[in-house]
Amino acid sequence: MKHSAIRHSFILFLLCCLSLFAYAQDFKTLTTELNKTKKDTNRIVALIKLGRHFKEKPVWDLKNLDTARTYFNSAITLSQAIGSTDFLHRALFEKALTFIEQEDFKAADSLFNQITGYYHKTSNYSKEAEYWTLYGNNLSFNDKRLLATRAKCYNNAYELYKKGTDRLKIADALGKIADADLNEGRFDKAEKEMLIVIQEYKAMKFPRIYYGYYLLAEVYSRKDQLQKELLTRIECINSCDADVRRSDYDASFFNIAVALSYRKNNKDSVALPYFIKGAELALKIRNQNYYYSAIDGAIGCCITIKKYRTALTYLSETPKKFPSQTLGEQSKYVARKMQLYNFLNRNEEAEKQVPAFRKVFGKLYGTLNDDPLFYAVDRFVENYDALPQHFIQTKQWTKLSDELKYLQTLPLKRLSTSSRIIISGYKYKIDSAEGNFDVALKGFQYMRRMKDSLTNATTVKQINELEANYNSIKKDKTIQSLNNNAQIQKGKLEKVNRQRNITFAGVLISVVFAVVIYIAYRGKQRSNVRLQIKQQEIDRQNHILSALLSEKEKLLADKDDLLKRQEDLLIEKEWLLREVHHRVKNNLQIVMSLLYTQSAYLQNTDAIEAIQDSRNRVQAISIIHQKLYNKSNVATIVMADYINDLARYLNTSYDCNRRRIKFREELDAVSLDISQAVPMGLILNEAITNSIKYAFDQDGGEIFIKALLSPPDTITLSVTDNGKGLPPDFELAETSSLGMEMMKALSKQLGGSFDIKSNRGVVVTIQFKVEKSSAVLPGSEVSLL
Repeated sequence: MKHSAIRHSFILFLLCCLSLFAYAQDFKTLTTELNKTKKDTNRIVALIKLGRHFKEKPVWDLKNLDTARTYFNSAITLSQAIGSTDFLHRALFEKALTFIEQEDFKAADSLFNQITGYYHKTSNYSKEAEYWTLYGNNLSFNDKRLLATRAKCYNNAYELYKKGTDRLKIADALGKIADADLNEGRFDKAEKEMLIVIQEYKAMKFPRIYYGYYLLAEVYSRKDQLQKELLTRIECINSCDADVRRSDYDASFFNIAVALSYRKNNKDSVALPYFIKGAELALKIRNQNYYYSAIDGAIGCCITIKKYRTALTYLSETPKKFPSQTLGEQSKYVARKMQLYNFLNRNEEAEKQVPAFRKVFGKLYGTLNDDPLFYAVDRFVENYDALPQHFIQTKQWTKLSDELKYLQTLPLKRLSTSSRIIISGYKYKIDSAEGNFDVALKGFQYMRRMKDSLTNATTVKQINELEANYNSIKKDKTIQSLNNNAQIQKGKLEKVNRQRNITFAGVLISVVFAVVIYIAYRGKQRSNVRLQIKQQEIDRQNHILSALLSEKEKLLADKDDLLKRQEDLLIEKEWLLREVHHRVKNNLQIVMSLLYTQSAYLQNTDAIEAIQDSRNRVQAISIIHQKLYNKSNVATIVMADYINDLARYLNTSYDCNRRRIKFREELDAVSLDISQAVPMGLILNEAITNSIKYAFDQDGGEIFIKALLSPPDTITLSVTDNGKGLPPDFELAETSSLGMEMMKALSKQLGGSFDIKSNRGVVVTIQFKVEKSSAVLPGSEVSLL
């Protein structure tokens, strides 16, 4: 696990770092946002966002930093123009970060001194301390060139915060100084400072005191005081568990940290549950680095306590959770695989893993010199141990000697006491195998002294007491939980007793009722005999009634069959009528065709006109049969539709459009029986034909057809033209033309009246009563051009 990198991220969170970095936004969006702003603070914010966009690009490029500084310079200029010192210093701060990225620390230092100098001059010590803190936070704790500057920043911030009354900020600032001292190797000073910080956190009842415990544990780890480290790790995880607002991220990390400390103290069985809990939380938050670290530790514990099957399960399941692996995660994976084969005495399989093992660790070895993390070399030695152990187990002493020489090339200053013990163990094994017992004995004594330096009886006692105290607290919680459960069970028992008493009372009442019912039953038993006799009579009557009902149902079924047959016959009748109308229409069409053919051979105009009139009369009847055939109702016809079709036919037949004769209609949608529709159609045909033939000259005119229903059942049909009108000496009674006689005769057939008169043209009117009407719709006026 890249322990130090994770540690640093938590230190920054511990010390309440004010993060001014934002995720890079889309350049077009930011440019649009900038263009919408005026020369005010909103524009400064937009300029700073654009600068960050280029500063925080994933691929480092000097051009990006230059572009970022251009935007920051614009923000600085605008801040000075509008007199905003706050935004001026924000822009200067962002510009200083670009110089840190470029490793131009002198330029960055100049800008930070400009910012802090202003706040110092104006006695705004809180703001000055804030910028000193930000300056220190942005200097890498791994860069030896910056350690002194970083420590200076935190010391300045601490001295400034002490002038105020905010105890939490003062404690945080001292914690930052301790972090700087830790990285510069001043472990004793860092320890004293962190003890003061923790004391302050306790006095303030600061819930996240576990960050302080974590940093103190790091100090003890660097000092190789493993028992003190473990004590502090236990305090850390206990305080973390006590914080109801702690994050799963924190809980996962601190569980792994305390588990690692237990392993250093050879308490693998105690460490295992912490590793498992850390892995579960890491999987929950999808943190691959934490998960691999926790599972790696869990596998190591399982191997030590000989739970090999469980270790194999973890080893096979891990790649399924997070398939892609970093180089460090690959090294842990192959190391645990080799270690398992060693403990299971599967030496042939272990030997096959050697090339892959050396390939992964060879790559990892090449990164150690450039890796500034404190624990990088220790982790390398700890995981690499599986290969030398394989050579020890298979007694390949020459290869073990080669591995010893390989590990002795590691930087000695970065090796902890535990790592030195591991490497010294290889030397001891080689000397023993080669018969150099004096050298081997001295090596063994050297290892014993180093191990003893890591063990302290008093501290072990404190650890046991702390563990006992922690277990006691857990036991108290368990007892409290059991007491609560006991109270619940007691309540349930009381409820059961009440229910039992109620049940007994119910049973007693039931017995009393049973006795009463039995007495009543004996009294009624005698009457039941009489009732049975009556029931038999009723059953006989019911049987007769059932027979009658069955007969009734049969008759009803026969009735349904007859009704269905009647319905089928009606449908058949309707189709037959429709066929009749169709054939009549076809026959009338044949008649019309014959008349048309006959007229083609005639030379006499009167004869031709007579035939044309006959054709029109036949067409008037044909239209009725056509509509009846096309309708679902074959008995009636809608008057308005029929008149409209007849007028359209006559319009076409006499070429009224060319003669400039127009039609206009106002019709009610009345359904007429065929017995009334035929005479009405013939009358209408004669009236319209007369108007077309005799009413108009070359200027044309209009024919107005009107058919309205007057309540309750009288239809008034009129055909009006605006033509020449009737002759002055016209008398209806003395007129004996075929057309007039037909109209008068058909009007009588309808049982109605017929009238013709002049009124700015000719008006033909008939009135008759409708025999059957199905619907009446509002009148409509239509013009046919």
